[in-house]
Amino acid sequence: MERAQKILLIVFAILLVTASSYLALTMFPAPKQPVVEVSAAAEIAPDVLLGMDKMVVASGPDALQRVKQSHVGNVEQVKDVAIVHYMKEGGMLTLWTTLYQNETTARIENEKMAIGMQNWGGSWASDLKAQTIAEKQVYQTSSDNLSHYFWVDCDWIFYIVPHNFTQEETAEIICTIRS
Repeated sequence: MERAQKILLIVFAILLVTASSYLALTMFPAPKQPVVEVSAAAEIAPDVLLGMDKMVVASGPDALQRVKQSHVGNVEQVKDVAIVHYMKEGGMLTLWTTLYQNETTARIENEKMAIGMQNWGGSWASDLKAQTIAEKQVYQTSSDNLSHYFWVDCDWIFYIVPHNFTQEETAEIICTIRS
């Protein structure tokens, strides 16, 4: 084979590989990494809580889907929602922030959650009590030896599950969230 033919064959092979690569990339793009949407519900959570940094687990439609999967009753009237974690050595706090159309709807949905727990029974019902913590009317219940707290603040419902926090730390957390 002559030298000119060899060069032409190499150039043709390079063009063929380049064209094939281009077509493959345009027809079958690499999958995009999931991005956690930053929503109002994620933004309302404090960036730092008792020295712990905020970690947004899910927000928007993804968080709403997760919430619906973990509930027995209906989750209705939600405008926005986020699931946030805060971690410290030996402890973790899970915070759900849920935005409603207005304060009236938030209050109705908060009461529906309390009634739903009473109807569900078990420790959800027997341990459910309303109390004032950090000048807020807060429901407290428990499941699997973990206390759960939820309350309304304007058009928001906040729900927390503190793992290995003292009562004083829990009260400070409740006080800090949207004060």
